[in-house]
Amino acid sequence: MSTVSRIVVLLSMVLLVLSCGGVKTLTQQEYENLSTQERIQYLNKQVEKHPEDLTWRRMLYQEYLNADMVPQALSVMEDILARDPYQSDVQFKYGELQYRSGNYKEAYHAFLSLMQSAAGEAYREPVAHYVSGNYVIEQVTSNPADEGFPSFTSDGKKLVFQRKQNDNWDIVEYDFETQSEKVLVSTPADEELPVLSPDEKFLVYTTTSEDHRPIDTKFKTREIVSMDLKDQYVFNLTQSIADDWNPHFDRTGKYIAFVSDRADLRNVNYTERQSDIYIMESDGDFQHQLTTDPSNEGGVCFSADNKHLYFHSDRNGTYDIFTMKTDGSQVMTVIDNPQGDDVNPSASPDSAFIAFVSNRDGNYEIYRSRVDGSGQERLTFHPAIDGSPVWSPDGKFIAFHSKRNGNFDIFLINLQASTSQLTTNDLIQRLQQLVNN
Repeated sequence: MSTVSRIVVLLSMVLLVLSCGGVKTLTQQEYENLSTQERIQYLNKQVEKHPEDLTWRRMLYQEYLNADMVPQALSVMEDILARDPYQSDVQFKYGELQYRSGNYKEAYHAFLSLMQSAAGEAYREPVAHYVSGNYVIEQVTSNPADEGFPSFTSDGKKLVFQRKQNDNWDIVEYDFETQSEKVLVSTPADEELPVLSPDEKFLVYTTTSEDHRPIDTKFKTREIVSMDLKDQYVFNLTQSIADDWNPHFDRTGKYIAFVSDRADLRNVNYTERQSDIYIMESDGDFQHQLTTDPSNEGGVCFSADNKHLYFHSDRNGTYDIFTMKTDGSQVMTVIDNPQGDDVNPSASPDSAFIAFVSNRDGNYEIYRSRVDGSGQERLTFHPAIDGSPVWSPDGKFIAFHSKRNGNFDIFLINLQASTSQLTTNDLIQRLQQLVNN
């Protein structure tokens, strides 16, 4: 007889409640009319009376969950698994509950034990969802130095990103075909946030090289510069006493959107300055402020048709995703989740989706939605920080950086490879990595 059937039979039987005066007989309906607390009291007595019958414990942890008494439910589930580690459904539910409670290591241990059991294959797909979401995650870089903020070349064959080496950030290129790397920019200053022009003739990035103040580098202001990749000539696109960052080309290469705090003239701490969205021609001419709201705007990118910009703003209290026309008009909210911050949007090349980062579930993960904000889907599932998503030109991959291996590396979400394709051995190996990190 299955466990579920056994529970139904038990509930269908005459239920006995021990009281001071003796034994009281209950029908199933009478039991169901008990409050949750009364059921818990009754089931605890049955557990004491029938310590070897795990059915009562299974019913008990469910009642604890109904009462939102998660620690008590976990304790009962641990007791069940200690008595019978082959209770695979309890093992999976235990892992789910630990994960949702933010106890990721405990969840991964439970999932690993389950996948290594005889019942593992039956739980392959639901466990894969918690390990990798719906799509396969592929690691691109594994350098011990931190690496982040990737950007694809227009043909999708290479990535450019920043790497922290020699105590400063440099710009590196990764070739997918040869799996080789090349340092593009390396100076004593910090070079960050690289993007290539659509014709791949110019590399645009930020640098602190013009701030000569004897202060910590993290407080230095950045300028946006452009490097001619043919002759390595570098020229300024911005020259302000403020911080300019986050450059992004439109699809034609004629315009660059960027973020700056130059409009905030208050005498306040660096971290309190407010930022706005700007646009300029790709040679730095005609720099124009697009947002003027007394809030922080950032994470700007163009839509695939170049008609709109997506960006994040905290004008509503938390950071949300907005869109506006490239002249700054018709500002509209796209993503507004009060449970956390939604930042750093990236538009897909087919104009159908935006990828973004959110901490609504406790830590920063990668999500995507339709361009109107509908159909929101979480793409990464990991307790480490995931950030800075960017679409490949063919829309088949999303590159991002993650600290899931102890330092920041570059990863890909393969939107063509479902985690349902992962084998049991693949999941066991991945879970072992997560448990040992």
